[in-house]
Amino acid sequence: MNKTLTLSFGKIQIENRIVTAEINEGVHLTLELSEEIVLSVFKSIGDKPTIYISNRINSYSIDPTLYSTISNIKNIIGIAIVNDMEIFESSVQIEKFFFKNKFKHFNTLSSAISWAEKELALYNI
Repeated sequence: MNKTLTLSFGKIQIENRIVTAEINEGVHLTLELSEEIVLSVFKSIGDKPTIYISNRINSYSIDPTLYSTISNIKNIIGIAIVNDMEIFESSVQIEKFFFKNKFKHFNTLSSAISWAEKELALYNI
């Protein structure tokens, strides 16, 4: 399945249970907005194991505590953050602290997708 969802605050690409999000410039990603992403994705793919990739091509802020809630969603088996700017490395480390499942940082989208494919392969998907 290959599907693109356009939300008021960003774009979501779904392909083979890999969800790639590009949040718009200047957005503050809250629990409410992340719930909108989750609901949109699960309407499209159901409740099978999924990897979420945040492709941070724009500058926006995020409430890191929302990861505690996302950790409770059983089918989100991992999150990848893509950003090649070292200045954001410390914020990624803070976000990682709040997420209890697999959480990786990558410099390129292609490396994040490769990791996601390997993780999903463990679930025979």
